[in-house]
Amino acid sequence: MSAQAPTPATLAHLKDLERQVLWHASWVIHNANHLRSKGEVKGGGHQASSASLASIMTALYFHVLRPEDRVAAKPHASPVFHGIQYMTGNPTRR
Repeated sequence: MSAQAPTPATLAHLKDLERQVLWHASWVIHNANHLRSKGEVKGGGHQASSASLASIMTALYFHVLRPEDRVAAKPHASPVFHGIQYMTGNPTRR
């Protein structure tokens, strides 16, 4: 089953969500690379990997996927996934 084509209003909303997701992902990466305390486990990723998947993952998670669907993403883009989870009320500390 495929999702309905998004309306212009939905596209604008998805673009706004994408900006927020990318901001959260960038913050996770910045924190991991520059602000974490010495000795803390480094979680992070790469900004380019996150930026390359932000649009796709935003569309999938906020418009296309159903609860039973599963997605695998490259680990270096995991900050995007964590940003999405945080925005939908599933924050994690990892």
